[in-house]
Parts: sequence; C-alpha cells; structure tokens
Amino acid sequence: MTSMSCTKRTACGRRQPLALAARAAGPVRRSWRAFWDWRARKATAIILRSLDCRTLHDIGIHPSEIDSLVYGGGGDRCRRYDATWPWRSGGM
Repeated sequence: MTSMSCTKRTACGRRQPLALAARAAGPVRRSWRAFWDWRARKATAIILRSLDCRTLHDIGIHPSEIDSLVYGGGGDRCRRYDATWPWRSGGM
C-alpha cells in the first residue's frame, strides 16, 4: 500500500520529506515554459509588425490582425500561433 504524502522511506524505514526542489520542479518547469512561450509570441509580434503591408498581404495577414493572430484572439481564423515554430524552423 502506498502513501500519497510527500515522503519517502529511507533504508532504515524512517520517512523523510522529499526535497523542496523535487516538489517545486513542476511549477518551476511550467513557469519557465510559459515565460519562453510569452517571449516567442512577443518576438513573433515584433517580426510581423516590422513587415510592410504588401508582405503581410502576401501571407494573408492585415496589419490590424497581428495581435489577435499572435496572442490568440482570432477564433475564426484558420491559422493560429504555433508555439513549436522555433524548433521546426531548422535554420538558425
């Protein structure tokens, strides 16, 4: 029978609390991922804003749609921000 508490048994059978780092790893990992997702969205918005209207038109984006496309407001759009694009680009 296993216990669902945050303890583990030592070699002599006594229980000891898990390390704080082990318990904090999940929230820290989620926070780190959220930070990098925010940075990637911010960089995408900056890059798109740096393009001229003709280039944006060529890729099917109106300048007024950039924020809704990047930050997720456009529910009726076929394309949305893809958080995996930095790892799929393969160029840099």
